[in-house]
Amino acid sequence: MQHPKKRNRHRCKNHPKVIALGRCASCKSWICRECSELRAGRYFCKPDCGPRVPVPAEELPANPLRAEKPPFQFPALVFCAGITLGLCGTVFGLWEMRRNRMLIDDNEDLKSKRIELIDHIKDGNREISSLHREADSLKQRVAGNPVQPRGKSPRPAREEAPDAGGAVNGLPVSFDNGATDRKLIALTFDGGSNGGAVNDILDTLKSRNVKATMFLTGMFIRAFPDAVRRIVAEGHEVGNHTFSHPHLTSWAQDRTNLTLPEISEAYLCGQLRRADSLFMSVSGTRMAPLWRAPYGEKNRTICLWAQHCGYIHIGWRQGKTWRQGLDSNDWIPDEETPGYHSPEQVVEKILALANETPDGINGGIVLMHLGTERKDAQAQMFRMLGKLIDDLEGLGYSFVTIPEMLRESGVNSGLLTNN
Repeated sequence: MQHPKKRNRHRCKNHPKVIALGRCASCKSWICRECSELRAGRYFCKPDCGPRVPVPAEELPANPLRAEKPPFQFPALVFCAGITLGLCGTVFGLWEMRRNRMLIDDNEDLKSKRIELIDHIKDGNREISSLHREADSLKQRVAGNPVQPRGKSPRPAREEAPDAGGAVNGLPVSFDNGATDRKLIALTFDGGSNGGAVNDILDTLKSRNVKATMFLTGMFIRAFPDAVRRIVAEGHEVGNHTFSHPHLTSWAQDRTNLTLPEISEAYLCGQLRRADSLFMSVSGTRMAPLWRAPYGEKNRTICLWAQHCGYIHIGWRQGKTWRQGLDSNDWIPDEETPGYHSPEQVVEKILALANETPDGINGGIVLMHLGTERKDAQAQMFRMLGKLIDDLEGLGYSFVTIPEMLRESGVNSGLLTNN
């Protein structure tokens, strides 16, 4: 076992029996406390060594061999700690911001991939449906038997083709365009639950003495009774847009217009009659025998059900592309949403169609809305309504209501008997 090294103990040069305190800074002799004197921060033999700088006894340290420690600087420590914490917080905050940004980007990528996947599934479903129809047609040709429609519902009415064209009992299943032998055009406005633009639209129509046709839901009538009374007082026609604006077909789910299982003739008639009853209580008059399906979701069966209730369906001019039809798409909220078009693009499209030969937009029905979700004032369609009216009148077009368009097109809405 190794023993600790013993410390040498020196004796004072003047007092051999006394342990030395230290060595003189001048002569390097070992001296005790009694023989030492502190001058200029160092110890000397007294009185014969070192400079003569007297130091009071009270300034002598308790242990003169140890240097005095500086006082504890608490404010400086707090300041340094604060700086350190601040830097740490900044670095951590920047790291969190970068992490959040990465999470947001990942979320956007997932949304995009989800939309692509949904579209891919829908395309696959359409291809499968097409193959089923071809297979059924082949079976019919081979076996000579009628093709039974496919679908989950046992009722044939659910599975009729989505085509709503043709005529029944002298009435069109859906009136989407008037006669093309005269330069007539009808402005129509749907009122669902948003009526933020209704008074501006009515002001524009009134300033140009133009009458339009409004399709109102029960929700709109309940929310904007004053606007409803103004619409009636200023001579506009009012059609039915159902009470609560429900989905009627599967279009939003799979882009097919099959009647939803929960929709029946009784349900549709109830929706139409509730809206008409509320309109009567607010305005004192009945709705015209016209209706428009929410979201434009209709098929032949649904339109015939509505005819049984006393209403003829009014659509709008359709086209294979947006530029070939008269839908303004003014309900789409912003440029980030597919299908968005600016008011200038809408007016340019309609005027371009109006100038086409030979018939332009004769008998055309234009679709717009009484409300808008667009926050940017310059993107709101109704602000271009006055220019659209003026330019079309300059091309020789006259504006009529839907009942007038029906009469000019030889459609007798009086054949509706159960309204």
